[in-house]
Amino acid sequence: MIKKGISRVILLALLLNFSLWINVSVSPPITEASVSLTTFNCTSYGVTTSVPVGTTLPTGWIIVNNIGGTITAKCLIGATTGATTVALPGSAIPSGWVIINQTSSWLTLKNANGAGYGETYTIVPISPLPNGWVMINRTDSVVWIKNLNGAPSGATVTALIGSPVPSGWVIINYIGSTFTLKKL
Repeated sequence: MIKKGISRVILLALLLNFSLWINVSVSPPITEASVSLTTFNCTSYGVTTSVPVGTTLPTGWIIVNNIGGTITAKCLIGATTGATTVALPGSAIPSGWVIINQTSSWLTLKNANGAGYGETYTIVPISPLPNGWVMINRTDSVVWIKNLNGAPSGATVTALIGSPVPSGWVIINYIGSTFTLKKL
C-alpha cells in the first residue's frame, strides 16, 4: 500500500513536472514588443524612432531603414511644401505625398500638401494622386500632375481621361484622351 502511494505520488510529480516543462519551455513566450504611442512622438518633421519589425506605424510615418529585427521610422508631419525624403518600399505613403522616383531599394517622396494652384509635379506611375490634382500627361515611366486646389471660379484645365474630377469642377469637353475641366 505504501509502495502504491509512493508510486502514485512519484507518477503525479513526474506528470506535473512534465506538464510544467511543456507549458514553460515548449510554448512560445507571451512577450510581445510593447510599442506605445509615446514611441511615436512626432514633435517636428524628420523625427525618427526605432521599433521592432512588424510594428504598425501611425499615419504620417514611413520606414527609412531596416536592420535585422529593427526598423527606423521617420515622421513626415509638418514638412514644408516640396520637401523630399527617401523611404523604403512597403512604406505607407502619407496623404498629400507623391512618389517622384523609385528603385528596387527606395522611393523618393515629395510633399504636395500646400502646393499652389497650377503647380505641376512629375511623379512615377505607382504614386498616389493627391486630392484636387489631375494627370495632365504621361508616359510609361512618368506622369505629370497639376494642382487644381485654390483655382479661381471659371478656370479651365485639360486633363487626361482617368483623372478624378475634383469637387467643384465639371467636365465641359472631351478631346481624344483628354477632357477639359471648368471650375464652378
